[in-house]
Amino acid sequence: MKNAFIFGINGKMGAALTACAADHGYCVTGGFDVESGALPTFDDVRKINVPFDVILDFSRPATLTPLITLADSVRVPVVIATTGYNASELKSIELLARRVPVLLSGNLSLGIAAVKAAAQAAKAVLGDAFDIEIVEKHHNQKADSPSGTAIMLADALAPSEAHTVGREGKRNKGELGITSVRGGGVIGEHEIGFYGENEIVTISHSARSRSLFAAGAFKAADFLFSRPPALYTMDDVVSALLGK
Repeated sequence: MKNAFIFGINGKMGAALTACAADHGYCVTGGFDVESGALPTFDDVRKINVPFDVILDFSRPATLTPLITLADSVRVPVVIATTGYNASELKSIELLARRVPVLLSGNLSLGIAAVKAAAQAAKAVLGDAFDIEIVEKHHNQKADSPSGTAIMLADALAPSEAHTVGREGKRNKGELGITSVRGGGVIGEHEIGFYGENEIVTISHSARSRSLFAAGAFKAADFLFSRPPALYTMDDVVSALLGK
């Protein structure tokens, strides 16, 4: 049984991780959060006194500094699923990955990894004659928009300068549109549409439970234990599962 420490332990994903940890061979020994909970919870990394083998981060960009401080002090792998980082914060994560293994992903679902691969294959077959649009839907309390997953999928299909968020007016040639919907308790839905003159191809993913992200997080942690310091993604986990 491996020990995990969770940033954002008292959030919805923290609860999902804690609930299914044992099913994946892990014990959650504590976490970092602003509010106390059932498990040992800390808001100062200097006071953390529980053992752990990996850090799982489902929090917010504001906690990146204490996360890096903790990872550097104990030198354990880090799985980062938080989204909304700016360029400076992403650079800090890249530097951390030179010292410990880090997996950074806007979505830890193996299903999303499959959708990404399928979309890339579809684009290769359909070519530039098809317009690409991504629609993502999440609950009404999600802080960032568009979602990290939508950005990740868009990056896999077109350079960032071609992305158009919340389009106004007519479509420009070569752009990739991203539309965000926020409402109710939607866990996460993503649809990639390829729109041609005579046909439409859609690839979609719908998250029905947060446990799927928890399963992906523990799968990512398992992957990191045998890897040297570097910055990894879910593409690397999928390649390992396929034996590549």
